[in-house]
Amino acid sequence: MPVSMFGEARINRRTLLSALGAGAAVAAASPLLSGCSSSGGGSTSGGSVTSEDRLAGLLPSYTPIEYAAPDLPGVHGSVPGYTSYPAELVRAVTETPGTGGEVTAMTPAYWPLAPSDNAYHRAVNERLGAEVNFSVVNGSDYAARLNAQLAGGELPELTVIPDWDVPARFGEAVGGSFTDLTEYLQGDAVAAYPRLANIPTRAWAYCVWNDGLRAVPTPAGLFPLALYYRHDLFQEAGFVPPQSADDLYRLCTDITDPDAGRWACGNIFLEVKRMFSVPAEWSRDSAGNLIHESETEAFTEAVEFMARLFREGLVHPTVAGSTTGQEKELFESGALWLFSDGLGAWQEALARQLPSNPDFDMRPIPAFSHDGSDPVYYTQEAANLMTFISSDLPGERVEELLRILDFCAAPIGSEENYLINYGVEGQHSERDANGAPALTDLGSREITITYGFLAKPPYIVDQSQYPGYVEAMHAWEAEVAPFQVDKLTDGLRIEEPPRLTGLAQQLDDRLQDLLRGRTSVDELPSVVDGWRRDGGDELREFYAESLDEAGR
Repeated sequence: MPVSMFGEARINRRTLLSALGAGAAVAAASPLLSGCSSSGGGSTSGGSVTSEDRLAGLLPSYTPIEYAAPDLPGVHGSVPGYTSYPAELVRAVTETPGTGGEVTAMTPAYWPLAPSDNAYHRAVNERLGAEVNFSVVNGSDYAARLNAQLAGGELPELTVIPDWDVPARFGEAVGGSFTDLTEYLQGDAVAAYPRLANIPTRAWAYCVWNDGLRAVPTPAGLFPLALYYRHDLFQEAGFVPPQSADDLYRLCTDITDPDAGRWACGNIFLEVKRMFSVPAEWSRDSAGNLIHESETEAFTEAVEFMARLFREGLVHPTVAGSTTGQEKELFESGALWLFSDGLGAWQEALARQLPSNPDFDMRPIPAFSHDGSDPVYYTQEAANLMTFISSDLPGERVEELLRILDFCAAPIGSEENYLINYGVEGQHSERDANGAPALTDLGSREITITYGFLAKPPYIVDQSQYPGYVEAMHAWEAEVAPFQVDKLTDGLRIEEPPRLTGLAQQLDDRLQDLLRGRTSVDELPSVVDGWRRDGGDELREFYAESLDEAGR
């Protein structure tokens, strides 16, 4: 897997909560949302808020850089595309970032670990001028390891934290555990690290706690997920993508044929909610009152629609019988034809399938809504991982570590970006006839996302080794970008009161029972009433105060 790819983990785990019911994995979901208060901020047992104005004053100045112009520029903020990999690469970092010695770092892994005797690491470390010693932790164990190390005060110099693994009450621990980077990166100070200055301002906002800039963000793409369909199988069957909810239902019934071993879909509730224009978590009604998504008529329609798909056997039985059904495998094998996942999942599937099935062709459903009106596509948080520098380091060491992160954040068109993603050309990767790099057997064994977790440039689409992929991804994003809608809480930070952070999981557990027919859909009003009694109304008051003071 080329290391620029990181599929479903690009979907914010809070977004996944409301549909996937991933049990223990989701129980570790981040308490972080967005919001603000005119207070300076802080973290207490009642939650924490940071003002919008204060955020703006803390963030680095944005200075974009470009080493290779995209073949397909972004549209309305959509991701730019590179239909061919740059033939000539620029050495962006001319001075050695490190001063020798060891740098300790902790990152997650969602794949088999690379061998410890690793020529890829040696090559990158040589350019860095430092030996980065990674503690790589299985992704399913990462939250527990992070909590243990925070509690014990035994942290590496660089700690990567995905947004879905941020511990509860993190704001109370962050000040004593990690360096305040404000003085190093605030405003024009970031100019000392040009590749970090290339990270959009919106992503930095997610790295502020307690009136301080505490981390370097990994910028995310514009949208969190898509509804994919098997374009190759649709063409064979003469099917076309839906343009309304009625179309989608009829399509699901036409696809499903248990005797032929095929079903319409997996659990596509996230996309069903989007189709019905369900607000993203919180919205204002006509009177200005704060309303949770579960309290809207659109949410009820979405639940009824998805429950019907389950009830009528249009969802693959493996998915219906488990909240962790193997949807990727079922979709790629043709056992189901519709599948919802993050945008990175597309090229990951191509990497798996094209070598043995060159006709494999998956694509996102074109823009549509439940009634044929203008659709809604909610944007995702601007960052999905953060890299923290441990506290109590001298200033010159912090600056060295920032130079290393700056190296890792070099964008496409640079030698540094190629090295991080594809290793040494001729050893870890080879270019095909069109110049697109692909990993060799050695590269496939040795290269996983390690340095790529420490820092990344803004998200792009550049996997030109898959014929037509870049063009199709760019076209879909350009089509849906005009319909993008930010969440009411977008771009600001709130830590929910710790006693209320489990509410989303509780609500999801009850919703899964409704969707899967274990309880009647008629019980939805009582489920929502229970959410209110269990703390939903208290959470509403907390958000209402923060959003009122923010003018939202």
